[in-house]
Amino acid sequence: MTDAVPTALTADEAYILEEKKRVRKLFADKKLKISRYSHEHNQDPKWFKHKKHVLICSWAGRPIFSRYGDESKLAAYMGVISAIISNFQRCKDNVRSLVAGQHKFVFLVQGPIYLVAISRSGESEKQLTIQLEHVHLQIISILTGSIHNTLRNRPQYDIRGLMGETAETLITELLSDSNVNPAYQMKCIQCLRLDRECRERVATTLKSHRTKNMLFGVLLAGKEVVSLVRIKETVLLPTDLLLLTNFVTNSQSLRSGEAWTPICLPQVSSKGYVWAYVCFIIGDLSLTLITAHDGDFFQLQEVKRRIVSQLQKSGDLDMVQKAFRRKPWTILNVNTEIYELIHFVYKFENAKQFVCPPAIHPFKGRQGMKLLMRDYKKVMDRVSTVQSAKSQTVYFQASDLSAVLAWVRPGDFEIYCTFTPLVPKEVAITACNRVLRWIKREEKSLFILHGSTW
Repeated sequence: MTDAVPTALTADEAYILEEKKRVRKLFADKKLKISRYSHEHNQDPKWFKHKKHVLICSWAGRPIFSRYGDESKLAAYMGVISAIISNFQRCKDNVRSLVAGQHKFVFLVQGPIYLVAISRSGESEKQLTIQLEHVHLQIISILTGSIHNTLRNRPQYDIRGLMGETAETLITELLSDSNVNPAYQMKCIQCLRLDRECRERVATTLKSHRTKNMLFGVLLAGKEVVSLVRIKETVLLPTDLLLLTNFVTNSQSLRSGEAWTPICLPQVSSKGYVWAYVCFIIGDLSLTLITAHDGDFFQLQEVKRRIVSQLQKSGDLDMVQKAFRRKPWTILNVNTEIYELIHFVYKFENAKQFVCPPAIHPFKGRQGMKLLMRDYKKVMDRVSTVQSAKSQTVYFQASDLSAVLAWVRPGDFEIYCTFTPLVPKEVAITACNRVLRWIKREEKSLFILHGSTW
């Protein structure tokens, strides 16, 4: 009997196999990242070495979440935090922030849920508050706004059992992502760079298949939006879309075939759940169909089958995959001919979308992007203090590592460009204008310019 000859894998089969290995490693690393610090507590010197802590407790002092360490071992510490907030409230006042040496304590009170950021990262009170607001909304997306009533009526209730490991992963990943991703600070989304005609055909395909109770259809390539369709009566705001994207990309249970899960979209309604059908078509390309009815699974399963079939027949699925797998474009593709330009972030105000290339030296990699984002956040903070509601603002700042030019035109755009530190202001303004012209030429592939509705 002869041994069977192994057959060669096709390109798609090899890609799927590699994606499965990558996803397994990705989620193993996420679990390791969370468990690595789970033994720490406020009596451990290692716990104090982290640059930014986020602690969440109930108004009764019950621990809910700690970014680092075991929240159970931090119960006494959280009790003190709860007491500080309560003392201010007894005086009919709210504590917003405290400064102690290099550390900044920022407080956010959301009903019976208290959130605190303890940071020496250089971020402002406003920026840390925005992060805490997103964390609170992520909790509401899992438990709905009714958790506030539960905690008011049952002060000693421990909600960690309701949140589970998934919530811990989602909050941890949201906080990590906010350090390198301008989406949370600017409250906008990023779209996959894609040929305009292809994007329009994808939107038409999503529009042509729906059920009576469907609210939204979202096609994602990783964390980038390929297409979005919604009902006319309801807008899916960037905050909800960011929460949904974080939920879809960081929930391992959703990767195992077709998933059916409740989710709350706080900006749509914090009172209850909608139902999401999530399917990863191939690799990180996912389709999420959201309905108001909990019995629509099989209808949405059929809708997904028809959508995928039509995208395959038209060749659009292959085009989206190629666009997603393509080597990322860089600042060199913009071709400003000003080589001092290192990076930029552009926000299209009307569409609530942004675009930015991957960072290059000296900001390459995750740590480099953290430094870059800190510079952008500082500039955004300063621009917000001098910005007029009607007139445009131009702000230039130079440091030993880089120079940043900010140009904000209210209601139109915001652009932040990073240069080598010795660039003259006039050269920076010229480069900024050339970036704006390039974005205008390429906007049909960079953004979703026209919303699709049922």
